Amino acid sequence: MRKTGMRRSTLLLLCAVLISMLVCGCTGSKEYKKTKNLGPHADEYPYLVKTESATWYLAKADIELLGEDEFYEGLYAMLDDAEADMQDARDALKGYIPDEIAPIDIYTDFCGKAGIAASANAYYNGIGNFIKLFNGWKIARISLQHEYVHYLTMHCAQNPTQFGFWAEGTAEYVTNFICKNRLARSENMGFEIAGYPQVMWDLSWNEEENCIDPLKLYYGLGAIAANGGLVGVRYYAVMNETIVRTDEMEKNLKPSELSLCEASGMIAYLVDTYGRDRVFANWNVDPNTMETVFGKPFSEIYREWAAWNVEQCRIMGIQF
Repeated sequence: MRKTGMRRSTLLLLCAVLISMLVCGCTGSKEYKKTKNLGPHADEYPYLVKTESATWYLAKADIELLGEDEFYEGLYAMLDDAEADMQDARDALKGYIPDEIAPIDIYTDFCGKAGIAASANAYYNGIGNFIKLFNGWKIARISLQHEYVHYLTMHCAQNPTQFGFWAEGTAEYVTNFICKNRLARSENMGFEIAGYPQVMWDLSWNEEENCIDPLKLYYGLGAIAANGGLVGVRYYAVMNETIVRTDEMEKNLKPSELSLCEASGMIAYLVDTYGRDRVFANWNVDPNTMETVFGKPFSEIYREWAAWNVEQCRIMGIQF
């Protein structure tokens, strides 16, 4: 007689295997293990988690602040995306950084013990060669890839980025123009936290992915800035200071006074116009002397970028 079925026990086993495969396929999680810190600063950072790209130093005070469950849930929920984002950054800079990149040390400081925590969400310390994260896991998601690009371009590259225009502009360009930036997308670039108006949501929304699109956001913000939209506005400039743009500044903008969206947009324009090699090979040149590299002064390149950016907005369907 022809057999038309399977034993119930076999079916149950197959179902269990399929469910297990589906669960693993949905999460994509690797196994990350917490270990004791047997090295320096063990009193302050008693635990470590090591991944391919980083060694995470977990502050005792932060664990106590959030509670163990919330602290570790937030950490483990972001590690897969963090690894993918850091790999993306390395791929984006391939040829300008070594093929082998040592893991970066990442310290949590959600309690804000470092003085810079009062004015920054995270920062890369070039002297100590580490990243420090402030204000919790949501903010860490928004900030991490940017700081990791600083590590790659300021520490790992043979000709490190210098000057705020190149350092901050390149970090934002790689993070928001080139890479997927999974971590920041998962928090909609911090829109809820910052309380952005509805018009900014509408400007940047990606219907397909159901989230803020960093590329649309930066093209849109660039157009607003180039149209004088930052005059009288308090913003974070590439000189690593929060400033207010005046009418006089607007008439004679300096590279150090640009917002992050302007600087990164200009780098996107320069790469599109002159090629990656010419731009990245000169990211340590004084931006006040851009004509030595591109044959035009900063002011002229800024105007050309503004026109180019308008066209990018048109192509992407960004309307004001």
